[in-house]
Amino acid sequence: MTSRERVLKAVNHEVPDRIPVDLGGTNATSIHVDEYIEIGKYLGIDLELPKVYDTFQMMARVEGPVMNWLHTDVIQVENYITAWDYPNKDWKPWKTTKGNPVLVPGAFHVETDAQGTYHLYDTKGREVAYMPSNGIYFDRNDSTAIRDEITFADPQAWKKSISCYTDEELRVMEKTAKFLHDNTDYFIFGDFRKCRLSSTASTFAGHSMPEWLCVLLTEEDYAREIVGVSAEKALENAKLYLDAVGPYINALFVSSTDFGTQRGELFNPEIFKRIYAPAYKMVNEFIHHYGDIKTFFHSCGSIKGFIPYFIEAGVDILNPVQYKAAGMDLETLKKSYGDKIVFWGGGLDTQHTLPFGTKEEIIEETKHNIRVLNQNGGAVFALTHNLQSGVPPENLELMLKTVLEYGGS
Repeated sequence: MTSRERVLKAVNHEVPDRIPVDLGGTNATSIHVDEYIEIGKYLGIDLELPKVYDTFQMMARVEGPVMNWLHTDVIQVENYITAWDYPNKDWKPWKTTKGNPVLVPGAFHVETDAQGTYHLYDTKGREVAYMPSNGIYFDRNDSTAIRDEITFADPQAWKKSISCYTDEELRVMEKTAKFLHDNTDYFIFGDFRKCRLSSTASTFAGHSMPEWLCVLLTEEDYAREIVGVSAEKALENAKLYLDAVGPYINALFVSSTDFGTQRGELFNPEIFKRIYAPAYKMVNEFIHHYGDIKTFFHSCGSIKGFIPYFIEAGVDILNPVQYKAAGMDLETLKKSYGDKIVFWGGGLDTQHTLPFGTKEEIIEETKHNIRVLNQNGGAVFALTHNLQSGVPPENLELMLKTVLEYGGS
């Protein structure tokens, strides 16, 4: 069975020859560039100067030999324009805070202050993020700010401010998608970043995360209108994107919004039902009517209360299934929703077990999670988030060996 056939079986709730694996195949199942270089050292191959295709999460482009070692069944059509509006071209050398040489987009622009903090600027010259001298990620400057008085956006002006795909972007991604479709057996993942309906992790319509959470509680009509016009713009971009890439992809990353914390949902799921669900349903239905393309939603944390509304809105795939967050017991989730939504994740915990667990803990937890998730298909083995820097490669190898040994149908 090819990788594409294997994942297609799983996402159609059928049982493949083994549970599919995704490590590096989406923007939410990727590998931090410092970790990627450590994997290369462990394998005895030269992976220096990997391309950092996402400079927000500092994610490495995973190349063929490592993909083979990871036994991944998924590959992504990277966005041509990524974080901070940097085009992924004109690559230039840079060093991470761990001293690893990498390649970053030519528009990548940082300046260092006396304390060694990196200050990052977007393509318009605005300072938008920072990284401490010993950090491994960039943090947005304004994602947690809250003003004394909230200024409300004009919904139509907000809609107009969301850019449409350029012809250059579409042609680059179309060419990549067609090549991957015609020349590989991987399940192909698309990601149209210009179809984001909301955010609780960064600015949205000029509101920071805490401001937007206040808006959801106190200004429901306004919030619904903002999400609604965002969906209208998303449909414009979805048509452009799918006309270029749609014939070649199998799934599409639609939402990256985190709706949960470790302890519970960020807000009452009924608010999601009233404000978000109609917009998400409209976008999901458009994608489904276009072709046989599965919709992929990412949300970290404890989100059990949202899952029924995700399903009603037409979500096909849920990631990352953070099973050690409150209320996210794998057995309960699989029993309640396993025939209605695909669990893409929940393979192994990235916060504790994978980086710090004993050999026995890694093996037993991996075996248990496969046993639960792979019942009647409907699952893809992925971690509970990106593979982070600092994970011992031997732990990763042990996990992979366990998947291959116990992941068969």
